[in-house]
Amino acid sequence: DEPVSEITIVVSGEAQPSGEGFVVLDPGGEVRMPDRVTSGDNLSWSLHFDEPIEGGTAGVRWTVAAPDAHPIEGSFRFTVPAASSDEQLELPTEPLPTEPLPAESLPAGPSSSLGEFLDAGASRAPMLDLVGMAARGFSLLGAMLAIGGIVFAAVVMRGSERDIRSVLFWVRRASVVLALGAFGELLHQLASVNGNWLTIWPMSSFSTVLWSSLGLAIVMRLVGAGMMLRAHLDVVGAQAGPDPVLALHGAVPVGAGPRVSAGATGPSGVYVRADDKAWRVDGDLTLVFAGVAVTVAGFAFDGHTVTEGMRVLTSLVAMAHAAAAAVWAGGVVMLAHVVWRRHQQGRDSHAVQLAIRFSVVAAIALVVAGGAGTLLAVTILDRFSDLWTTTWGRVLVAKLFLVGVAAVLGAYNHKVLIPRMMRRSPAAPHTDAEFRRSVLIEGVAIGFVVLLTALLVASAS
Repeated sequence: DEPVSEITIVVSGEAQPSGEGFVVLDPGGEVRMPDRVTSGDNLSWSLHFDEPIEGGTAGVRWTVAAPDAHPIEGSFRFTVPAASSDEQLELPTEPLPTEPLPAESLPAGPSSSLGEFLDAGASRAPMLDLVGMAARGFSLLGAMLAIGGIVFAAVVMRGSERDIRSVLFWVRRASVVLALGAFGELLHQLASVNGNWLTIWPMSSFSTVLWSSLGLAIVMRLVGAGMMLRAHLDVVGAQAGPDPVLALHGAVPVGAGPRVSAGATGPSGVYVRADDKAWRVDGDLTLVFAGVAVTVAGFAFDGHTVTEGMRVLTSLVAMAHAAAAAVWAGGVVMLAHVVWRRHQQGRDSHAVQLAIRFSVVAAIALVVAGGAGTLLAVTILDRFSDLWTTTWGRVLVAKLFLVGVAAVLGAYNHKVLIPRMMRRSPAAPHTDAEFRRSVLIEGVAIGFVVLLTALLVASAS
């Protein structure tokens, strides 16, 4: 009922102004920035105007960024009387709408553009959300393939030198994809902070982004990608040292294949052939595994890990989930690549050997990824109904469905195809072909899982 010189905006979690921050369209049609913006706790923001707002309907548009760098935006309107009027305007008794109203429902005159102004996303850089999702997708895809490929080459892969070289070739390419995705995330975040693709350069914007939690995650991805790019070929006879798959299989009896005694390290039948080569990862190749560690650690500084639950515990769970998912997803893709490559070259695919070896690693990875993912979902979701009432929950359900498809295919390989291939010597061509199709479909499902994961990271819960 009087001119407004201060507007207070309260958010439910700590946030910082982002992009254009707080903007007002006054009743005269003039876009105004607050003369001062103050906050004592990053929860309540006060917008101060030396010249009060009066004389009709005004609109407020706000954009803030949560600690996980997710942009959150909104708008609302309010009405104040003119200072010279002796007649008090009748204010609505119901809460004012917080969503933009259709332009035709707004008053005519100087504020007729209020409908467009209240569209909070109108001022954002074109295709900003799409570019951000694509960049995150590339980062996740590169990380999954690079990390999973490195573990596959070091632990699972036993075969010819050219097979190992081929896996490492795709590890390096995946590292490039990871670096490009991280760079795209950096550009996207700069545009989000500035609200325009043309203003991504100011050094102040770089410092704002790089000193944020997401900025640290981006830097760690770039550093990790550079380290993993050093994955080069260095082979040794597979029987020259201990076999990690046999050690795992002996300590934790999971996966397909004949059982081995705990602590067994020597070759055992189908696990290793006499002429097999293995990737030697000692010496300067230890830097590659340091790159894996740095990349995995970056997941502790991105997404809902930053804002939900106990910070340290949630970070550790997120890292375990990311690492295990990468070992499984990247391993499936590399398994499909090797068996299909051998088939196309007219060589014996030795699919049963790779399948048995990978089943041991995949079984452990799936248990860890599933358990950690469940803990993260419980931490992020406020209530069970969020699974179907929120966008984040619905995307999570779609992701779980595809993960289930891939897991069912893996179980079918484990319970049906691998025993069938082991019983036949040599393996029947039809069985080998069925196994190749199965792992290919599993790999495609994983690709869609990565896409949905990018959506989850980008979406507010």
